Amino acid sequence: VDTGIYTAHNSFGGRARWGATFGGYANSDGNGHGTHTAGTVGGNGFGPATAANIIAVKVLSDSGSGSNSDVIAGVNWAVSNAASSGRPTIATLSLGGGAYQPLDDAINSGISRGVHFTVAAGNSNADAINYSPARVANAITVGAVDYNNAKASFSNYGSIVDVHAPGVGVTSAWIGSANAQNTISGTSMSTPFVAGVLAVAIGNYGNKSPAALATDLKNNARAVATGFNSATTTLVATQW
Repeated sequence: VDTGIYTAHNSFGGRARWGATFGGYANSDGNGHGTHTAGTVGGNGFGPATAANIIAVKVLSDSGSGSNSDVIAGVNWAVSNAASSGRPTIATLSLGGGAYQPLDDAINSGISRGVHFTVAAGNSNADAINYSPARVANAITVGAVDYNNAKASFSNYGSIVDVHAPGVGVTSAWIGSANAQNTISGTSMSTPFVAGVLAVAIGNYGNKSPAALATDLKNNARAVATGFNSATTTLVATQW
């Protein structure tokens, strides 16, 4: 749920498709952010879930901005699509804004229907409890560390964060050509990595409830993150 996906990128190997667009935008990723996050989920050479099907739900403009109403519509579409397809589904949201209960409610509704949600903690070096959808307790809220497992300078923090993942200098798919790539940083990058880890776990062990899968994620994570305050988890996501 992002700026869309360049579905023809070679790293997707035909596994990416367009799902829906909300906001009146073209059915394409003119930004790159959504393509990058999709690659970090399951692009060959970039992300762990290289057998997953990847569905673009565009709710952000090519400048990367959007409205809460469009994000909610995208979340609701993803949840409905999961129900109609009958397939295990992870919705990953590398976006955020101020606390907004209707968005939180839409995500909680999706979780109650069995859809897994990974959401970015945010990049304001502040407590994630003040941001939506980061503050959704039943979602998996993801902070960012560097490759030494130290807190990314920008990463939000706090007790609402469930796990961290690499978010500094992450290389993934990009727009412009079928082999394009870019290296960028943010909790936008760490969040889809966790989505990919969850997808692999579902493929290996079968689907579970969102709560049970989140517990598995945390039970298999490593308590190695440094630089966060005492209220914040030290868990770093690890494939199991």
